[in-house]
Amino acid sequence: MMMIDVDPKIKKKKGAEYFERPEDLDDEWVKQHQEAEVEEMRQKITKKFEKDNEKLKADGEKEMKPKELEERMDKVNELAAKYKKENKTGKVEAEGKGPTVEKLEANVDKLNQRIENMKIQMEDKEGNKEVALGTSKIVSHHMYSWQNI
Repeated sequence: MMMIDVDPKIKKKKGAEYFERPEDLDDEWVKQHQEAEVEEMRQKITKKFEKDNEKLKADGEKEMKPKELEERMDKVNELAAKYKKENKTGKVEAEGKGPTVEKLEANVDKLNQRIENMKIQMEDKEGNKEVALGTSKIVSHHMYSWQNI
């Protein structure tokens, strides 16, 4: 969607299917993901604020006022507002320093590579479980056989 924001003609060049969202990522999923991201950011900022205040207190210094937490939460509120606008308009504004289609394509490639790596790791874990299970069965069988002797 950021690519389309940078170059509206890109959809014709690349083909509409490149920009189609996978079926399992419907609007409801997107909203839940956005809410989770906002909430995670909110929790991180709150924890950091509390930790900073504990350190100040331990050092015998004055704690920060709740207004400081409110100011730190501005980033979270901006993110929530951005998502709300995107959901309403159906458009996403390109982010970053001088966003170009090439930079955004590189980001997509990186994400696809990460997805592939994670799939391979999952398959390896499953394979290792099978091997471990098979090995434990063999060991159990041999131990049982030794007990009978």
